[in-house]
Amino acid sequence: MPHAPMNASDVDSIVRDVIVHYGLPFTVVGVAESPAGWNIQVRAGTGGLLRFAIPHGRPTATRIAIQQHLERHS
Repeated sequence: MPHAPMNASDVDSIVRDVIVHYGLPFTVVGVAESPAGWNIQVRAGTGGLLRFAIPHGRPTATRIAIQQHLERHS
């Protein structure tokens, strides 16, 4: 069964969930869709801004990509 495409609000929720679930030191600043996927901005506990992009994909793959980026920079 095909899944409904995610929107920015869905991806924002995934980012927030990953941050809370893993206790990562970030706050979501914004999520924007681009032709290639999702542009995500979070603020680190140090005040710095982290920007990264992930490709469009299923929710599980999106969550894993977000988790990997945030853990790599935490």
